[in-house]
Amino acid sequence: MLARVACSPFKIPSVGRLLCAMVLFVASSARAQMLTERGVVERALARPDMVQIVRARVEAAQGRAVAAGARPNPQFNYMREQTYNASGTGEDYVSVAQTIHLGGRYRLQRQAAEARARARAQDGLSQRLVVAADARSRFYECLHREQRVAALVSLLGQVEHALQIVQRRAASGDAARYYQRRLERERAATLARLEAERAHLSGARHRLGALVGLDADAMTLSGSLLPEGELAPADALRKTAGVRPDLVSLEQERLGATLDARAARRAWIPELRLEGGYKGIGLNAGGRTDGFLAGGYLTLPLWDRGTGLRQAAEAEARALAAQKRLTESELDGELSGARAETSLLREAAVQFRETSARLSADLMHIASVGYEGGELGLLELLDAYRGAAEDELAALDMELASRRALIDLDRLTGLE
Repeated sequence: MLARVACSPFKIPSVGRLLCAMVLFVASSARAQMLTERGVVERALARPDMVQIVRARVEAAQGRAVAAGARPNPQFNYMREQTYNASGTGEDYVSVAQTIHLGGRYRLQRQAAEARARARAQDGLSQRLVVAADARSRFYECLHREQRVAALVSLLGQVEHALQIVQRRAASGDAARYYQRRLERERAATLARLEAERAHLSGARHRLGALVGLDADAMTLSGSLLPEGELAPADALRKTAGVRPDLVSLEQERLGATLDARAARRAWIPELRLEGGYKGIGLNAGGRTDGFLAGGYLTLPLWDRGTGLRQAAEAEARALAAQKRLTESELDGELSGARAETSLLREAAVQFRETSARLSADLMHIASVGYEGGELGLLELLDAYRGAAEDELAALDMELASRRALIDLDRLTGLE
């Protein structure tokens, strides 16, 4: 805290503030953890709560599958009947009854529940894709903000260097006060932009730190904004996207609904209940006789033959199949568009950086030589400084746009 107060921009000159910031950065980097894109994704996905959410939902669905396929428990029965007077009797009944499902209806229901458990597992993979894409977006947002800050720091240093020269010349009467005030205004504007960009960077780092479970000041990022390497062919992307977790989940949900419909069609098959046990009769007049009891019972499906359940399951299966077809039909166009957008944005970013770097270097050289030779004024030199910085900021924005397009493309294809 004392170091931050000592380096306040309102206490010391800008050059000293920059040097102080560099010292603090080096000191903090010694204890900071280096993070790459892959490291950020792995930390985001390895959070205990994230793992528990996916695992618990799958286990819950698997538990429902076990419950759906469980056999009914046997039933133990005891009954006592007693009549009075000389010819009365006392009768004891002890039996065990077991219900037997005919037609395999409950087996189909268990299979339907197992299909839905597999769907929940795929939903977990889909959620991982969302978290991975979010982690990558936050990582590159931080990287983008850091590089914008560096570009503005460089511009501020150039403006302050020019201002120091003008201040010395103005003190000796060789430069007009207008140029000094003009540069002071430029420094104030650049410093304001820099502080605003630092605020954005702080927010981005805190958002990234919240996702990966690290303090915002304990991270050092390593990576390139511009996507590297060639994109996979369109056919390969379509093949990968065809097994995307959400599509597999829809197929498993459809399978579950289809199995439920098949089970409902078998509701007309009666359930069999078998019972057997002991029967004992004691006479009030004395004596006792023992025997057995046996019985069989059929549940007659007269009123409920599963019509409503079958209709609901069949409609759900049709809806899920239609949703899957609709998603697949849109996927091809989305993939083509996302691949083209990623490729074109990357190409544009590369070309702009190459062109702007060459032109900015030429303008800086011409302006510097012209200013030293007296052919150009200070404002032309300042314009060259500002133009080079704006080109750098624009290049960074274009590189971030191409990276975001690649993240969207990976999300469409189901890649983390």
